[in-house]
Amino acid sequence: MQVTVTHEEAQVLADLLNVYLPELREEAYKTESLALREQLQRRETVLSALLIRLGALLGQPRPC
Repeated sequence: MQVTVTHEEAQVLADLLNVYLPELREEAYKTESLALREQLQRRETVLSALLIRLGALLGQPRPC
């Protein structure tokens, strides 16, 4: 599947991911349910990869 976005849309999405990912990591860390923690960690992996791809498209350095 492909989605076409404008530069501005990609920037907004990257900004949102930069805010959301630390919150997601904290939620996964604090979650007692192993199944939910694994689900949150998979989501983090997918979103982190998306953020790296968006950064490459936007000419931004790769996050640490």
